[in-house]
Amino acid sequence: MWSRQGLCAALLAACLAGPAGAQIEDSALGQVDPWGLGFLEQSDTPFQTAMWRGARTEDLLPMLREVRTKGLTPAERALLRRMVLSPALAPAGEEKDEMLAERARIAFELGEASAAAALMGRLETPPPGLDPAETAADLNLAMGNQATACAGVGQDGHDSAYWAKLRAVCAALAGNTSGAELAIEMARSQGVEDSWLLNAVFAASGEMPNPPTAKFDSGIDLAMSFRANLAAPAKGGDPGRPDVAAAMARQKLTPPVLRVKAANIAAAAGLLTADEHRTAYNSALAADGYVQATALDKAYFTSADAFRETPEKAAALAAALKDASGDAARFAAISRLLAPDLARLQVEPDTAPFALTFARACIAAGNAREANRWTSAIKLEESGLPAFETAWIDALVVLAGSNTGNRSVAAVTERLMETAKTASEKRAAARVMMLWSAFYTTAPSDGRAFIAKESEAPGKALAPGKVMSVLAATRSGATAETILSTLELTAGDPSKFDPADLAILVEALRRVGAEDLARTLALEATGYWKTQK
Repeated sequence: MWSRQGLCAALLAACLAGPAGAQIEDSALGQVDPWGLGFLEQSDTPFQTAMWRGARTEDLLPMLREVRTKGLTPAERALLRRMVLSPALAPAGEEKDEMLAERARIAFELGEASAAAALMGRLETPPPGLDPAETAADLNLAMGNQATACAGVGQDGHDSAYWAKLRAVCAALAGNTSGAELAIEMARSQGVEDSWLLNAVFAASGEMPNPPTAKFDSGIDLAMSFRANLAAPAKGGDPGRPDVAAAMARQKLTPPVLRVKAANIAAAAGLLTADEHRTAYNSALAADGYVQATALDKAYFTSADAFRETPEKAAALAAALKDASGDAARFAAISRLLAPDLARLQVEPDTAPFALTFARACIAAGNAREANRWTSAIKLEESGLPAFETAWIDALVVLAGSNTGNRSVAAVTERLMETAKTASEKRAAARVMMLWSAFYTTAPSDGRAFIAKESEAPGKALAPGKVMSVLAATRSGATAETILSTLELTAGDPSKFDPADLAILVEALRRVGAEDLARTLALEATGYWKTQK
């Protein structure tokens, strides 16, 4: 006699059976040393292939385990991302397999789904708390690679609760609702409890009069929510992972409210381009009844409205930027999103009151020359712009690598010294001029004398050995050690760092081939995004 579990298994096998010749295609990547896999865009510059050499693996492993993946500034995230996504020679040491697992985990936590999925599938040592095969499958589900995710169902060793649930989801995704119901019932008989997924599976077949609301905590949740066409919750519903947020932002079927929310999260995590971010917001523009709930919503809609006057547009854009000024990553993401709107505005009396806010946004978006356009507003009669702040932003433009000729630098130096009246202004002027020198842009002699006199006291400066050890690591070619040590020291806010120490870190980053990110870090060390007024 058939047991209930045996009957379910037999029926399920029949329902899910595919063509007799179906098989998973293997690629040449399976034969590649996973350390040699690279995942950067063609426009990105990878670190040297020997980046993991020059330091002992027993020292690098704990550094990898302790490095932060949350609360990163754009420069910090870019450094960590470049390190884990660059192809490299394998480290020489017993801990290399554990280090590879940490490389995969960091990619996963950064939301780099393609890299994490590829690396997870090649691990011999799993990261603590993560099953590589399950993680890779869930990442592929979130990316929409359903065939790849579902290929693991039924393989040897794939008998955990996750695979039992995935079997049901894959059947539902294939349109096999009866197979999905049998699979979820079989999973329940094996002790797998997930009431939301149970209800979602039955909702997909139209047999649930009161279907659950959508969930976006994982790839399984995302795929099943879309398959069952579940309504978004009235409150909450934030994606549980940055890669899920990016997938939701790119998915045209995502309701505009959720798509915008997901896009804001993914953009701040560096996972969406400005164009993709704007595409998500454009879906809200086209939607009926979209409620403008945030300052950014209001700014985007106001700027897109041809019937709104320039002063109203400028005020709305400035309000959105000021609202984001407490977080470097969010400020940078919103600055990139709104860059085309700022570029359409003219420098005129109606926009002059917001010119310095817009200039900061241009620096965050990587357009230093556009920042110069906005600081030129000080030339307007009765602009009311503070002279020191205007000169200071022009000094940031120099730090970003623009206007670095001797004449330009001398002019900015003179304006900084003449307009810095308070002690805090003098310290800020000395700090930015000191950072220039890290990139071989030198203030003239009177500027150097100003730096010597007005620089802030070291305060909570680190012990000299800490920053010097980072510089010493570059002499050994220990690029990974340099990056990990830098991230440990900057601690989520380079603006709190002593400028002399920061100059040493900048030099270390330049030596390992990351001058572009060193400049971004130096700009962040000025705290330019914080000082909105």
